[in-house]
Amino acid sequence: MRSLPGPSARSDDDQGGMDDARATPSPGQAGSAPSRLRPFIAIAAAGAVYFVLACLIYWPATPLDANRIAGCACGDPEQQTWFLSWTSYALTHGHNPFVTTYLHAPWGANLAIDTSMPLLGLLGMPITLLAGPVATFNLLLRLGLAASGASMFGVLRRYVSWWPAAFGGGLLFAFCPYVANQGIRHLFLSFVPLVPLFIPILDDWLISRTRTPVRSGVLLGLIAAAQYLISAEILLTSAIMAAVGLAYLALRYRAAVAERVSALLRGLAVAIPLFLLIAGYAIWMLLAGPYRPVGALHTVSGLTHYHADLLSPLYPTSHQLIAPAALASTGNRLPTGSSIEDGFYLGFPLLVLLCYLVIRCRRVPLMATATVVGVGAFILGLGARLTVDNKSLGIPLPFAIFQHLPVVQNLEAARFSLYVQLAAAIIFAVGLDQIRARGWLPARARAAPGDASGPGAARRPRPWVRPVVVTVVGLAVLVPLLPDLPLATAVVARPGFFASKDVNVVPAGAIALTLPFDAAPQNGPMMWQEASGMRFRILGGDAFVRKPNGRSTWHWQPPGPKVLADVLKSGRYRHSPLPPMGEDAVSALRGLLSRYHISVLLVDRATPDGSALAVLAGRALQTAPLRRGDVDVWLNVPRDLRRHPG
Repeated sequence: MRSLPGPSARSDDDQGGMDDARATPSPGQAGSAPSRLRPFIAIAAAGAVYFVLACLIYWPATPLDANRIAGCACGDPEQQTWFLSWTSYALTHGHNPFVTTYLHAPWGANLAIDTSMPLLGLLGMPITLLAGPVATFNLLLRLGLAASGASMFGVLRRYVSWWPAAFGGGLLFAFCPYVANQGIRHLFLSFVPLVPLFIPILDDWLISRTRTPVRSGVLLGLIAAAQYLISAEILLTSAIMAAVGLAYLALRYRAAVAERVSALLRGLAVAIPLFLLIAGYAIWMLLAGPYRPVGALHTVSGLTHYHADLLSPLYPTSHQLIAPAALASTGNRLPTGSSIEDGFYLGFPLLVLLCYLVIRCRRVPLMATATVVGVGAFILGLGARLTVDNKSLGIPLPFAIFQHLPVVQNLEAARFSLYVQLAAAIIFAVGLDQIRARGWLPARARAAPGDASGPGAARRPRPWVRPVVVTVVGLAVLVPLLPDLPLATAVVARPGFFASKDVNVVPAGAIALTLPFDAAPQNGPMMWQEASGMRFRILGGDAFVRKPNGRSTWHWQPPGPKVLADVLKSGRYRHSPLPPMGEDAVSALRGLLSRYHISVLLVDRATPDGSALAVLAGRALQTAPLRRGDVDVWLNVPRDLRRHPG
C-alpha cells in the first residue's frame, strides 16, 4: 500500500519541483545528534527576541504597567481585564469562575458563553494578586505575541534546516496583521501559541506516524482543552482548518487513507474523553448552564459585516506603519466591519514571493497542504457572499453554510485570517529554506548547455551569497507588514477612592448602581470593581445576558420609561447628551433604585456628564453624599428612599 510521505518530503520532479527526492534534514537529523536541550534553548532564544520586540511595539507602556492598557480604556480591553481579575478573585474566594453575580446583579452572568479566557486568568493569577489585572493584561499581551512566534519557530524547525528561515516564519506569524491588530484589543485572539502545535501533533499521528495514536490522542486532548479555555472560537476554527488540510491529504494520497483511519479512531478515542474531562464543565456551561440566553449569542446579521474583501490581501490599513494614504483609504473601507478585524493583509511583495515559492516547491507536501489551508481560510474569510472593492457580487460562498448551524453560526468570518497568516508563515519559511539550499531555479534551468567544466563555464557564486540574498529578500517582503508603531495604549482612569482603604466603607458584596452606568463601551465601573478587589456588585456590565424575550444581548439596561434610558446613556459615548434633569427623571431613577434593591449609589463626577448625574442622584435621594475625591457615595440607598418618599 502506498505510504503517505511526511510533510517535509519532496519528490524528484522534472517540471519544476525540487531536485532531490530526499527530505531536507531537520535540525535534529543533520550532522551529529544535538543534545535534548538544544532545540528548547533555540526556541527560548527566539522567544526572548520576539518578547523584546513585543515590548518595543507597545512602548511607552511597559510589560507590567498597571495604569495603561492596549487599545482604549473602554470596551473589550477593560472587559478582558475584568475577566482576568474575576478568575483570580473567584479561585481565591471559593467562587465559580464560569459564573458571576458581580455583573448584572442580583441575577448574574454566565461567563462560559463569553470570552472570559479562564486559563489565561489562572496563568496570570500571581501577577494579578501582586500588581493587578491591568498589569496581567499587559504582560500576557506581550507574552502572547512572543510565545506565538516561539511556537511557530519551534514547529518550523522540524521542517527546515536553516534556522533564519524558521525565525522569519515565527516573526511573520507573531507580528502579522492578524495578531498585531488583535493585540490592540483582544487578548484571547492574539494569544495563539497553541495553534501551530496542532501541526506536529497531526503529522506525528497521522502522516509520518512517529508517535503512537494513544500518545497523539493525549497531546491533542490536552492542547485542545487548553485552547478551549483560552478561546473556544480559535479551537473551533482550528478544527475546521485541520479538517480542510487532512481532507486534501486524503484526496492526494487515497491509497494510504485506509491504514490511517484506525490510527485516527484510536487517537480520538483517547483525545475526546481527555478533552471532555478538562473542558467538559465549561462546555456544559456554554450550552446549557445558568443564565444562558436562548439561541445564538450573536445575531447573524451583526456578524455579516465582519469578513474579507477579495482585495484585502493587497491593501494596507491605517494599522500598518507603511501605508500610503491612497492605499490605506481603500484598505480601511474594505468590509471587515472594523479595521482591527482586517488581518488578511499580505502586501504585494510578500504575495508575489509566496506565489513563486508555492510554484517552485509545489511537490513538497507541507507546502501544498499549507497552500490549500491558506486558500481555504481566505475563502471562508470572505464570508457568505463575495465582495470585491466593497461591492457585493451576490455570489454565495461556503461560509454561508455556517450561518445555519448551531454554535458555528457564532463564528466571525474575518477571524479566519489567522490561518491565512499561519499558512503564509509556513510557505515563507519552508520555501526560503529550499531556495537557500537549492537555488532560485530548478537544476535543469540552471544547467549550462555546454560542458560546465569547460573554459566558458560561469563562475560559481561564493557559498555565502545565496543565504545573504535570500535573507535580504525575506526581510524586504516583511517590511510592508510592520504594524503602526507604537501600538495604541490609553491611560486607565480609575478614581483613587476605589484603590484606597476608603472603599471599605462600602459594604462587602453590596449591589451598587454606578453612574455612568456600565454598558459597553462604558466599562469604567468594571474597572472600579477590580481596583477595589471586587468589593461590590454592579447593576449592568459588559457580558452576554438574557433580554426579556430570552434572547442574547451584551447591551443590557434595565427596562423602564425612555427618560430612564436617557439617564443611563449619559456618559456612555463621547457625544452623549446631558441626562434629563426633570421630575420624571428623578422619579424614574428612584423607581430603578427601589426595584433592583440597590444599596449603594456611586457617581464619578470626573466623567463628562458626572456632575449632572451627581446632582440628579442627590435630588433622587434628597441626602448629601459622602464625597471622596471625584466620587460621590450614597451608602444606604434603601434608608434614604424611606426617609424621603418623594
